[in-house]
Amino acid sequence: MTVAETFYSVDDANALLPTVRPLLERIRAQQAELAKDKSLALVREKAAQNGGGTPSRHLSQLAQTMEKDLRQLQEWGIVLRDPATGLIDFFHKREGETVFLCWRLGEGKIEWFHPVNTGIAGRERL
Repeated sequence: MTVAETFYSVDDANALLPTVRPLLERIRAQQAELAKDKSLALVREKAAQNGGGTPSRHLSQLAQTMEKDLRQLQEWGIVLRDPATGLIDFFHKREGETVFLCWRLGEGKIEWFHPVNTGIAGRERL
């Protein structure tokens, strides 16, 4: 998935957090459930190929919902870095340079940024 470069001010990105937070929490839960049930899904699929059982519709629906949620982030121009921690980046212009506003689940508001080529290791306070 390619994310469009939608640039956010700090205020605009912070204003979107109440909408983004539950989406990220759902993605995190979906990913955990998919990972947990992956081996079970493989067993069911093999059983179905051998004439017994059926592939899990639940897992298929879960994957579709997660894909929809990921597409929503993409449409907003938000880069999901780590679904497990809810780490996301917003494109931002800082002193004429493109950087990322960096936020993750559990943080109250956006207080960090990093250059586009450094990742979370290069996080600096705004």
